[in-house]
Amino acid sequence: MLLRVIETVSSWSGWFSGIGVVIMGVIITIDVTLRYFFGKPLLFADDISVYSMIFITFVGAALTLKMKRHIMVDMFYSWLPHRAQLWLDVATTFVGAFIIWVLTWYSMVWVQYTYKSGYTSPGILQTPMWIPALAIPLGLFLWGLQYVVECVKVVRLLHGQENNAKEGAAHA
Repeated sequence: MLLRVIETVSSWSGWFSGIGVVIMGVIITIDVTLRYFFGKPLLFADDISVYSMIFITFVGAALTLKMKRHIMVDMFYSWLPHRAQLWLDVATTFVGAFIIWVLTWYSMVWVQYTYKSGYTSPGILQTPMWIPALAIPLGLFLWGLQYVVECVKVVRLLHGQENNAKEGAAHA
């Protein structure tokens, strides 16, 4: 049940990331149109575009993992026997999860630091930098949750393979 909830949240994170793409596209289109036809661009378009790109990248990562669309170099992987592939999947998934959770922690520390220090953007909006930076630990947290789901999946696959091997040996 909990795994299904996490996967639903990952799907929603992809939708929110898509909304970020649309917002960024609309703002850039309006900016270019105003600049070209009237010589008066939106002065805040660059800031919003950068914030949107950060949001899109980090918040969309959980869905990307769920859909198995992250970059994977499988040149040697495909040569391995299926059981070795499963063990490699277990190892890389747990290492990936560990790295994401460490990054989540440090990104929260960094956001807290930017909040306390009062950093603002150098752009026209003078945005307190902790606000757009919140997308980083949020996205990493969602990505970490999806990694937990992936860890459970690969362990179940491996466990299923081991049970099938034992059953096959018992019937032989």
